[in-house]
Amino acid sequence: MATQRTNITTSLKIKVENGTTNTGTVKYATRTFSSINPEISDEDLLAVGQGLGALQSHDVGDIQRLENATMITG
Repeated sequence: MATQRTNITTSLKIKVENGTTNTGTVKYATRTFSSINPEISDEDLLAVGQGLGALQSHDVGDIQRLENATMITG
């Protein structure tokens, strides 16, 4: 039987630099944008992330796409 994904949700996470630790390692804070249309292409979501990242006062360290889905056999 084929496996299907249902209840797919997508979110966009932008990690921004948020200071340094005592040892000099960069610390990050995460900005999360939920309820993103799961049909959005990776290229379009990256463009949105870069646009939102440009609005941040801190430097962007990483842009992530996260998907969550229920797996069923059917």
